[in-house]
Amino acid sequence: MSRYADTFASLLSVFTKLPSNCNDTTPAVSVDNVALPVVYAVAFSAAQKAGGGRVTRDALQQTLEFSGLPRHVTGQIVLTADTGADSLAQRDFNLALAMVALAQKNMSPTLESVMFHKEDLPVPELDGVETLISSSNMHSSMPPGRGRLDAPDDPWSSASAGPGAVASSTAALGSMSLATNGTETASLPANADSTKKEHQQRTAGRDSSASQTFVPGINMDELQWKLDKEDVSIKESAERGGIVFKHTNYEISTRSFSSMVVRRYRDFDWISNYLVTRYPYRMHANIPPKGFPVDRKFLDNRIKGLTRFASAILRIPFLRRDALVIQFFTNTDEFGHVLKVGNLDMEAEDIDVEDELGSTPWPEVQQTYAAFDDFYAQVARDEERYRTQITSLEKIARYKQAIGDELNVYSDTMRLINAPRESVSGSRKFHVQAASKRTLDSNLNELSMSFSDASLLEKAHGEVQKTISAEYLRRVYDVVISMKLMMDRMRRMEKRKDIQRVCERNDANRKAMAQLNGESPVPDSDRSSTDRLERLLREDAAELQLLNHEQRCIEARFYLELARYKCYESFLQTHYHGYIEEQIKHHTMTLNAWKQALSTADDLPTDPLGFIS
Repeated sequence: MSRYADTFASLLSVFTKLPSNCNDTTPAVSVDNVALPVVYAVAFSAAQKAGGGRVTRDALQQTLEFSGLPRHVTGQIVLTADTGADSLAQRDFNLALAMVALAQKNMSPTLESVMFHKEDLPVPELDGVETLISSSNMHSSMPPGRGRLDAPDDPWSSASAGPGAVASSTAALGSMSLATNGTETASLPANADSTKKEHQQRTAGRDSSASQTFVPGINMDELQWKLDKEDVSIKESAERGGIVFKHTNYEISTRSFSSMVVRRYRDFDWISNYLVTRYPYRMHANIPPKGFPVDRKFLDNRIKGLTRFASAILRIPFLRRDALVIQFFTNTDEFGHVLKVGNLDMEAEDIDVEDELGSTPWPEVQQTYAAFDDFYAQVARDEERYRTQITSLEKIARYKQAIGDELNVYSDTMRLINAPRESVSGSRKFHVQAASKRTLDSNLNELSMSFSDASLLEKAHGEVQKTISAEYLRRVYDVVISMKLMMDRMRRMEKRKDIQRVCERNDANRKAMAQLNGESPVPDSDRSSTDRLERLLREDAAELQLLNHEQRCIEARFYLELARYKCYESFLQTHYHGYIEEQIKHHTMTLNAWKQALSTADDLPTDPLGFIS
């Protein structure tokens, strides 16, 4: 921190003093009596400079951009520190910087965490913020690619730049609990009730659209988010299987396993059902539908679908390690034989909820699961959106193909003009080609070639739209369908109604037991009833424990899979970057082709007399 000390040591004398306009709504949690590093004073002066003499919410957001944290993390910190006044007091500003320091150390950036770590707060790192002291324009000194805080109304929105940013933000905000109404409800110790009440009063009425739940307990292996990467290639095998009724075999080459095996569609279908049975509360790859290959188009589409299915399996870390999945991609024996001799574990996975969730508080998981129907509706909207986008790209591809075909027809008609003609009766003077006519024919022939080139460019562009852009969106669409199918399974398998039924039965048995115990002494005739009720109570207790465990597993897995689902949105950058880059490339090549055609068109003769003399 020496680079700050030399230039801004004079600011230390006023560092811990509050401004005269300190708002009465400042929180009980503060760092007023803590010896803070000089970077706090430097950053406060920078924020005042950016806000025109006062620290506004936007000025605080801009200052925190120098922390290097993802924008949605700094945005949440701003929301937590903001008291609702026109400007922030230095006390609130210092709290924001303390939360930034915690986030940079992968700790929860909440007021409660600041309170717990008040005596050992890490030093916030704001590289370059001192340059704002002499800058007249805050935006000119901001790191590239940064912007102001925005509060999207979509609970799924994420400002992270990619899986790496997701990893750091989810680790930092793992234990922050946000209620569905936008009020922070992070878990507090028993002796902090007053702090919790004041904190909830401060945050009441804020924009609920800014609420976000961040999850630390998911594997952030970047491969799983890169939907454009394919580890598998599949092609039709030359040899068909079967003795009487022939079926199509597929050759599967896997780069990561350096293997090549032959499988039929039934094998793919079996492994898909196995994964759903073994891991019922997780998203899985979508297998193309069943059907008999009646034509080449059906077979080609099936091969594409199976390739997406197989590649999606190998992108997911826990599936790549599954013993049967490894056998499917590496064992050269017929898969039916592998299943017969193998010792298969078909039981549903047992989830260690505490280990899976890590430091995430259980109330946050319950709040997320309470909004299950809202998330399901969002997934349904995602499904409709991506399906519409895919349909639009396919239409554009067909239009491009049609434009290319018509340009080619137009090009052919221009060539027909140059065909030799027979002389007709009458004076031959008007049938002898003049110089202008010969120039016209030559240039029209060149224009015909330019139109033909434009035709090829349009067709190629249409093919790219269909085979790359639309294909990428299909992979995102597959993720959406996977999430929807998983949520459908969870709905069918949830245990809340069963828990309620057992609890009601248990209450009835306890009441009956209490009535019997109220009779003193218990008659011998009722001893059998007492024993039966005791047995039923023990059975209910055991069943209730099992049902509660299964329900906790469902809720925890939904919480984690929801985080994975959101992380897949990071792939949209790859998709749209490639799509727009291809548009630029296509239009640049098309523009050059038409410029060349324009040069030829300008050389066409324009003198009418030149065609008859």
